[in-house]
Amino acid sequence: MATPTQSPTNVPEETDPFYYDYATVQTVGMTLATIMFVLGIIIILSKKVKCRKADSSPTCKSCKSELPSSAPGGGGV
Repeated sequence: MATPTQSPTNVPEETDPFYYDYATVQTVGMTLATIMFVLGIIIILSKKVKCRKADSSPTCKSCKSELPSSAPGGGGV
C-alpha cells in the first residue's frame, strides 16, 4: 500500500458548480412522480371503462377484436 510522501497542501476553496438544494429537488421529484402516477391510473381506468359500456359501441368492438377468444371461428379458452 502506498503512503503519501507530502503533507496535504491548502487548496483554495472554489464554489461547487454541482450544488443542489436537495429539499427542492426532492419536492419537485415527488410532485412529478405523483402527477405521472395519477395520470397513469386515469389512462388505465379510462380504457377499461370504454370497453365496459354498451356492447354495440365502436370502442368496444375495437377492444374485443384484440382478444384472441373473440376472433371469428372461436378459439376461446
